[in-house]
Order: sequence, then C-alpha cells, then structure tokens
Amino acid sequence: MSDKPNRTRRPELPHPDADFYVLEGGRRPMPRTTTVIDRGIGKPFLTTWAARLEREAVLEDVRVALANHVDEVRAKAVLRELRERLDRDLACEIQKQQAADFGTATHALLEDHLRSRAGLPERERTDAENAPPMAERAAARAIEWLDAIAFEPDPAGIEERLWSEDERLWSAGTADAFGTADLDRLLASSNWNRKYEAGHAPGERVPLLVDWKTSKSIGVSHKVQIGAYLTYLVERGRLEAPCHACILRVAKTEDDPVPLEALLIHPDEFPRYGGAFRFIRRIFNFLAQEEELERSQWRARRRAAGAGR
Repeated sequence: MSDKPNRTRRPELPHPDADFYVLEGGRRPMPRTTTVIDRGIGKPFLTTWAARLEREAVLEDVRVALANHVDEVRAKAVLRELRERLDRDLACEIQKQQAADFGTATHALLEDHLRSRAGLPERERTDAENAPPMAERAAARAIEWLDAIAFEPDPAGIEERLWSEDERLWSAGTADAFGTADLDRLLASSNWNRKYEAGHAPGERVPLLVDWKTSKSIGVSHKVQIGAYLTYLVERGRLEAPCHACILRVAKTEDDPVPLEALLIHPDEFPRYGGAFRFIRRIFNFLAQEEELERSQWRARRRAAGAGR
C-alpha cells in the first residue's frame, strides 16, 4: 500500500506498548518521537541507577532469606531461596513500570480536566489509568499552574496526535496540551530556559504547547521532544510559526524538593531543539540501516556455512 503524504490519514499504535505507529492505509512503521530521541540521546546515568537499585534489592532479599534460616544457616538452603526470589523481575524494571503507571494516571487526570474545561465529553478509562492519591495530588498541582497562567485549551489540542510524513522526519507522537495563555502570568509562573527581553503588551495572550512530565528532573531529551512536537504543528499547518512551549514537571513523591517545575522555552529556541530532533532522526535512520545490513550479512554467512557442510 502507498505511504505517500496524505493529510487525511492518522497514525495509530498497533498496540499500547508499540514503539512505532502505522498510518491509516499504510504498512511502513512510523517510529514514536520518544523512540527516536531515546536512541539518539544516551542516558548513561540510568545504568548506574539500575545497578544500584538491583544491588539494594538483592541485599534485602539476602537479609530476608537469612532471617528465615537464622537457626541453621545452611548455605545451600539460603542460596536456593535466594535464587527463587531473584527469579522475579529486575528491581529497576518494577520501578520503571510503577513510574510509567503513575505517569499514565496523572496524564489521564489532566486530560479529563482539560476536556471538561473545553466542554468535551469524558473519555472511558482503562484500569491502568486509575489514579493513586499521589497522582491526584500531582494533577492538582498542574491544574493550579494552568489556572495561574489562565490557560485555555484548544479542543483539538488535548492529547493531540501529531506526525510528519516528511521522509527526513517520518515519526509521530502525542502532544499533551495546546492552547493559549496570558503571557504576563505565564512568565510569572515559569522559569525561562534562557533569558530573553520580554517586550509585549499587557494582558497579551499567546499560543502555548504544554508537555507534562513526572520524571525526577527535566532533561535535554524533553526539550528535544517538545521541539519535535512544534515541528509537527508547523508542518501540519496548525501553527504558522513556532510558539511558546512549556515542560511542566510534577513530583511523584512527597520528599521531592521541587513539587512542580515549569520550564518555558521561547519560540526563538525552536531552531535549536527542532534542529536537534532532525539531526537525531538522521542518526536513528543510520543505525537502523546499519542494523539491517548486519542482519543481512549474518544471514548470508549462515547460508554460506550451511552450504559448505
């Protein structure tokens, strides 16, 4: 089937955990924006975090196993029980899934709020989107911030599917919220990514793209992601030029010293982050091509070895 540009088509996920979309009427995978960025921007700190978390989990399991054999510490029995306990998922994978569930629930609450604010009907929820108390608290903080900047959502811009059919980009993602905000209140309620002279009329309203985060901090990958979404908005004719964008991070734990963080990105920064996404997309293409080349060479060697027997 054809994959030529057609603005009436919409990319859909084959299943919720897929790392790519597929355009209606097409077969070619369209990678998710976050998949492209994660491939191009390394996160070496995650390796250390995962190793430390797993070590702590192992030590705790050893402690529990030894306590169960305190009267007769038999090495074989302890090791056998320890192996049984360690057959479960890695501690880092468990915590990663818990973080993903928290993020899903928080996003669902915020989507419900924005849909209500825009006069849209409620959306049916899945079990994964049921909100724990901390998610409700995180969403409440975000809603307070939306009120503080007088945010008015565009009904079409709530959890909006965005994509590019440009061969150099060919990717898709879902933007959390697009609408307008009072610029004075936005500046007062946010931290600028970089300082600019903010010359504007009092009470001026500006287009604003907001992306929710429940991570421990705001990183460069988040800025590149929102740069990609602005790229899609402009390409699809939703915007004539890049607008203000804000990454809004809400804490998922009580002990987080920064319960809410709003990082504002000026439109003039769009070439930096939109350009970075374009460059990373090229790296993604290069790696995909090299992996396919390696697979074809491996298959050829296997066939040659089989023919020589």
